[in-house]
Amino acid sequence: MDSTFNKLRMILYHKFSFHYDQVQPETRLELELGMDSREMFELFDELEKNFKISIDPDEIDNLIESSKVLTIHDLVLYLKDKQVFKPS
Repeated sequence: MDSTFNKLRMILYHKFSFHYDQVQPETRLELELGMDSREMFELFDELEKNFKISIDPDEIDNLIESSKVLTIHDLVLYLKDKQVFKPS
């Protein structure tokens, strides 16, 4: 599996107590993991720390609104994009 996916999976396991089997690329954060908006913002805070990126709160809203159903795969793509275009 991909290192970004594995790192995200570890965050969800350690910080939010989701079992590894629950976290698959197609897993929907709200529908299958039951994450609410507060938990989503906590998750994005953890992602900033662990991936050493900066995430604007408006980006979070846009990501959630644009995908309608946010999956683990959506987050992995987002994180990879943020890491590639991270300012030096």
